[in-house]
Amino acid sequence: MEEKREVMEEVVRTGGKINLFLFITGKLPNGYHTLRTLFMPLPGPEDVLVFKRAERGTGLLVHCDTPGIDEAHNTLTKAYRLYMEATGFAPAVDVTLIKAIPHGAGLGGGSADGAQMLLWLQRHAPFPLPESELIALAARVGADVPFFLKGKPCLAEGIGERLTEIEGGVKGMSCVLVCPRVHVNTAWAYAAWDAERTSFSLTAETKADKNNRSSCQSFYGMNDFEPVVFAEFPVLSALKTQLLQEGADIAGMSGSGSALFGLFRSSARAVQAADALRKGEEGAEVFGPFLF
Repeated sequence: MEEKREVMEEVVRTGGKINLFLFITGKLPNGYHTLRTLFMPLPGPEDVLVFKRAERGTGLLVHCDTPGIDEAHNTLTKAYRLYMEATGFAPAVDVTLIKAIPHGAGLGGGSADGAQMLLWLQRHAPFPLPESELIALAARVGADVPFFLKGKPCLAEGIGERLTEIEGGVKGMSCVLVCPRVHVNTAWAYAAWDAERTSFSLTAETKADKNNRSSCQSFYGMNDFEPVVFAEFPVLSALKTQLLQEGADIAGMSGSGSALFGLFRSSARAVQAADALRKGEEGAEVFGPFLF
């Protein structure tokens, strides 16, 4: 009787992120923009990735039933390909991706998934990459991917690959996350910012000491994308205003949008705000409150 080969299955959960502030600091000759931002990991919503070793020889297959996800070309397949090119390690694996982090909301769901692919490969590779090489490879997968390898609050500079772990400064605060049914294209947002800018908005921000939590806190809620994105999508501006009216001490847009967050010192006000936003006419998804 033929012996059955054992199939290994591993389930991984990953949350997204918000940008407590985001300043665009310049543009490189290759078209990439540099920035200075403070990434804060979110405890939810979470994507679920199911890794299952396959019977075939090599290669990755991705399964995902979320509209807008190309199963053949995504951060998972890109991470797998780059890791294979760097190490020669190309295990046969099927990945089922169950999306809960809204797609195209500025929460970094795709980057979080790509980071989990790299971490899975690192765990199973006979010769894992040194940390510095893994971070450099992660930056090639996507600008936010190195942050998700760390999973801790980080000040990010450059295109997002230069990371400094830092206290998020929001411990004890409750976060309400609002995801309207609006998709903001990141490439469009950068192009719109390029077209509208008259000077860099980081004039005062550069004076902040990146290791000084109070300096960073004074910029919480600021995001250089907001003027151009809010002009195109007024509903986002209205939702930010509503978060503040509901008692948020800080509110802002994450990344290039469209997700918005409110940070509350009062957990009771956060619960009330989440309930009010869920009853709103915009039909937005509301997550939380999450306690940091």
